[in-house]
Amino acid sequence: MSIDNIGTVIAECELDGQDGGAPCKVFVRFGKPFQNENDDSWCCPYSITSPRGERIFYGAGVDSLQALRIALANVSAELTTRYAGFRLKWLNETDLGLFS
Repeated sequence: MSIDNIGTVIAECELDGQDGGAPCKVFVRFGKPFQNENDDSWCCPYSITSPRGERIFYGAGVDSLQALRIALANVSAELTTRYAGFRLKWLNETDLGLFS
């Protein structure tokens, strides 16, 4: 499944980072979970916006809570891999406040 926006934002956070040595912001937003039209699964969309663009994806589960938990886990994994070069911090800590 492909989505092009996350819809209604239910939660967001602002992270501080470095992009090529210059300070930058990275924004993480979670959308309201919704039921997939093709089956009984649920999806929780999220976006990660950095100086290099926006990535939109989702977590999927058997209910809305599992979809949200998987979206949180996906974001945590992406921030420590795909966005590792930004050396992100939340509230001046390297623990970004997401479970892994």
